[in-house]
Amino acid sequence: MRLPSIILLSAFFISIAYSSTLTAKGRGLASVGLSTPACLFAKKMEVHGHRGMNGYPDNTLQSFKAAVTAGVDAIELDLQVTKDKVVIVGHDAIPNVGTDRCGVDGKSLQKAALFDLNYSDVSKIRCGIKEYTEKNLQPFPKLSEVLEAFKHVKASSGKPLRLNIEVKYFKDQAQYYPPESEYIDLILQVLRESGWNQDRYFVQSFNHDFLKSFKSKVSDIEIVPLVGDARNAEKAALDLGAKMANPGFWQVTPELIFNLHKKNIKAIVWTPNLESEIHHVIESGADGIITDFPERFYKVREELCELY
Repeated sequence: MRLPSIILLSAFFISIAYSSTLTAKGRGLASVGLSTPACLFAKKMEVHGHRGMNGYPDNTLQSFKAAVTAGVDAIELDLQVTKDKVVIVGHDAIPNVGTDRCGVDGKSLQKAALFDLNYSDVSKIRCGIKEYTEKNLQPFPKLSEVLEAFKHVKASSGKPLRLNIEVKYFKDQAQYYPPESEYIDLILQVLRESGWNQDRYFVQSFNHDFLKSFKSKVSDIEIVPLVGDARNAEKAALDLGAKMANPGFWQVTPELIFNLHKKNIKAIVWTPNLESEIHHVIESGADGIITDFPERFYKVREELCELY
């Protein structure tokens, strides 16, 4: 996910303050009159591997396969577009400034934007973890390649693996993407040609106007608003006619999730990574979790279920 810097900074400090007071608050499902053991809620939660999972280059087939091996129900990924209009998977429009460092033949990309390069050039790029090295380098996959690779894959639950597709399209980054209508058509073409049932994926974005435009073109693909402040989740979902809203974890409470559920709105919460944060999301009664550390979620769930 990407939010404006001021929101990310605020979220960071809220997260730190929240984590330090989590135990003292003592909030949980009982605060809304629910006595169901947290173990049962955890077992029902859908686990999404954020850009795959930690320890592998983001948004790569290697990372996605590792997340599937770890047991996730869905893969969360981000979209970018090349100059010749190939939809690829990657988090940053300028990849060399993101969490991964990318280059070609040992040379940095510096500030090259993916939308300024044809796919033939993008296909030569290799990205590693944290910094550009010769080890553990991975290419940018096409969205079509991801869909093909996992078309027949099932999650550990036995259900078909799902995709959580995040669309990047910010007003201050319009130069890195095709015009909105064309971008939507490019995405839809890949999805339609994949042969995937539309109930196996949904499209999420922080740009709710983009989601409205997406919905106006196609009604059978689920759209989901991403929201930084969980208190805005209900309004965002209702404004879009969405059945789900995906909020940041730091302001999620049992009351908030309970009220969303009363409106038949689900919530997949991002991106709790510490065990204390994961505990909090489980205690809230949320429907799912997007995390870099799916193995931590399963560890927490196992510990909770040992109590019953």
